[in-house]
Amino acid sequence: MNLKIPAILSASFLFLLSCNDKKETKNNKPQSDKTAAAQNDTVETEQAPRKESINLFTLTYRDSTDVAFVSLSDIYPLDDTASDTLDLPNIEKMEKKAAKYFTLDKKYRNRFLSKTNISETDSLFVYDYAKNKLASFAIKNLKAAAWLNGYSSEEDWPYPKYYYMIGFEISKQSLKGFSDYYSDVIVYAGKENPFANEPLKPIVWKKIPGKEYPSKTMKKEDSAILKSTVAGNTYLYKTDTYQYFLQDYLDSDKIIYARRLLVTDSKTKEIIIEKLYSQSEGTSPAPLNGENGDDSFDQYTGKLFKNKPPVVFGFQYESFGCPAISLIDKSNEDIYIQCDNRH
Repeated sequence: MNLKIPAILSASFLFLLSCNDKKETKNNKPQSDKTAAAQNDTVETEQAPRKESINLFTLTYRDSTDVAFVSLSDIYPLDDTASDTLDLPNIEKMEKKAAKYFTLDKKYRNRFLSKTNISETDSLFVYDYAKNKLASFAIKNLKAAAWLNGYSSEEDWPYPKYYYMIGFEISKQSLKGFSDYYSDVIVYAGKENPFANEPLKPIVWKKIPGKEYPSKTMKKEDSAILKSTVAGNTYLYKTDTYQYFLQDYLDSDKIIYARRLLVTDSKTKEIIIEKLYSQSEGTSPAPLNGENGDDSFDQYTGKLFKNKPPVVFGFQYESFGCPAISLIDKSNEDIYIQCDNRH
């Protein structure tokens, strides 16, 4: 991530993940004639389960308007087969143009808040982790709105309910100084700010000899993914607390097919987390920081949340899913962003 997620924008923007103005690497799958890489990578069968403990959302840039939009549709899905008449007004009774974006009347707003467990006394916390910039907005002062997703067209009229993103609009004037297109922004709705407001560090990678990569038994499923690849470059990043080791794996065309991350305790050398980021139909490894220019950052680490361990993220682009933030602790928790990534 960067947590750069494909933003859904009105007419001129489509989904961009993990991201705006960033290109995905070539999606070539490895051929079966390659030998397995990394001599110290053997097979294990265990895999810790993933879980999510906090709902985070993205902020979308609405082109040619003075508002930005936070979609909560991932936790407030609409179903056209349901008989509920309080989720949205009757679209067929609206004008076609007006139906593309409209604010919710009180009864629809109340249903939206009730179903998402959000109170009028809560706040929306908008955090730009790249700039360590926070803005908060009282829910009672924000308009709730329905926005037709960017993959629909007037030919779909009357628009099905599930074509809509439901969320809050925020004045762009209140977000001056935030990242372009809000590409480094995450959002939380609740009573208290969960963000630590401590600057995250862009990871500065240093090439190291492959033999310095820690020896750790590889998960069975990861070994299967990498069976037709060969090892490429190896990288290291150090802080006072952790060491971050990254191993490239190349396909038959010498294209980066996957990367394996190990984060160790700087003092004890114990491996704390292990992650594999690979090519698939909907994913691709993100460029390493600096590869697309000195100011192009994807990988970050640091204290993002007040009441959680430090995090690391930004290694994979998502075409169909949403990116994750990995906690650096034995829980193996990945917190997936509710990015409303629909096609």
